[in-house]
Amino acid sequence: MAEIHIPNGYFQLWNMVLREHELDFMQLDFLEPYQAQLQHVLTLPIDSQSAYSFFKTIILLTQKALDCPQLVFEMAKYIRAEHFGVLGYMATRSDSVAEALHNVVRFSRLVIDGEQIVPMHMSHQDNQIILSWPYYDEGLSLLNELTTACMAHLAKQIFPASLKLLSIHFAHAAHMLRYHYEKFFGCPVSFSEQYYSFVIHVDSLDLKSELADPSLMQLLLRQAEDAIAARPKHFQPLQRMQQCIADYLKAHQQAPKIEYLADELHLSVRTLQRQLQEQETSFKKLLETERMKRCEQLLLQQMSLTAIALTLGYSDQSALARAYKAYSGQTLLARKKIMKKI
Repeated sequence: MAEIHIPNGYFQLWNMVLREHELDFMQLDFLEPYQAQLQHVLTLPIDSQSAYSFFKTIILLTQKALDCPQLVFEMAKYIRAEHFGVLGYMATRSDSVAEALHNVVRFSRLVIDGEQIVPMHMSHQDNQIILSWPYYDEGLSLLNELTTACMAHLAKQIFPASLKLLSIHFAHAAHMLRYHYEKFFGCPVSFSEQYYSFVIHVDSLDLKSELADPSLMQLLLRQAEDAIAARPKHFQPLQRMQQCIADYLKAHQQAPKIEYLADELHLSVRTLQRQLQEQETSFKKLLETERMKRCEQLLLQQMSLTAIALTLGYSDQSALARAYKAYSGQTLLARKKIMKKI
């Protein structure tokens, strides 16, 4: 797996927990092989990045030595805007929850970066706003727990007593008793889900921050854009593109345009088309695949074929039937009969 990079602020949070326990990492035997490297990382700018693999080693050793499985939650209690660098300051100075979430989605690479990291995605379902990202590797579960905890705790600082989490979902299995998770987040927490996600009520989008500063936000925005532009260019994983299309089909009951997908991925249409071509596919192919997946979900709900066709953006039932036959080699009517028996 290619190296993931995380903010040095995470190392600072770890060191703050040690200090709370009146411990000095330079005097801990289990950290002796790593003390010089730790000393170096802790002198670096808090908003610069270091290797996640090293951080994970240190956290696992510390959890074991202190017999503290909930270490990530202890660390998250100390989170401040500066630990997330420019993006943290942008979150605190945003006018509303909606603006803060938009910036988190757009600039998440400034916190956690790597070729395999899929950017966060925000979607709207009924009265819920869902901020999600897909499962990639079990080795990242610790990082996902810590980042989720830090984001939740910082959000409560920015919007005290107003922002309420409806639920938290982890794609990996629980690492400790559920009690520790639900005590920290103050909401239901589930595990082994398809995606990682925060869920808040749609009314939360309009919540205002007392720290909002439009003038400073403009400066921070330019700084964030310059920082992103200086980073190596990563291809957007197909999984991320598929998720965007699937979410749109479910939320809007019509097929998205390529311009929508490009906007969601913060790419130009031309760049998106180039990336798809280099991955030997196209927007049309991705759209058709996600349409067919959604079609099968709707068949399970016993929706009529005419209604499914309209929902998925086909001109009529015949067009849907032709597309399904080309996709699966099976007729739509035959598939519908099978679905009725499930």
